[in-house]
Amino acid sequence: MKTVKSILLAITVVLFVVAASAETSVSNKTEGDKTEVYYFHNTRRCPTCMAIEKETKKVLKEQPYADAKENGELVFKSYNAEDSANKKLVKKMGVTGSSLIIVKGDKTIDLTSKGFMYALKQPEKLQEAIRQALNE
Repeated sequence: MKTVKSILLAITVVLFVVAASAETSVSNKTEGDKTEVYYFHNTRRCPTCMAIEKETKKVLKEQPYADAKENGELVFKSYNAEDSANKKLVKKMGVTGSSLIIVKGDKTIDLTSKGFMYALKQPEKLQEAIRQALNE
């Protein structure tokens, strides 16, 4: 009788483990298929901060990114980092102000420094950096 109970318990545990791993695989695949482009800014914005967002949006209007946005595979979100409603996301992403971050599944690509370097004087370099990050 003990052996039968042990076998049934073992089978139950195995079924739970298999079901849990299958559920995790499906949810990871769904998240992994989506690319999120986050632009964080402060309430008061300098010309460079505004240019970073402008150049990012310009790239996202190009093909194939426009189609990916339309299909929901690519999402652009702009947040005020000082707004208390965004406090949780700001903390999760580890930003303190103006930031350009691309999240693809488990991978996070921070383009903030390139944004500040290139957005105003060499926007084509920022655009190329965004394209490269999106295509990785």
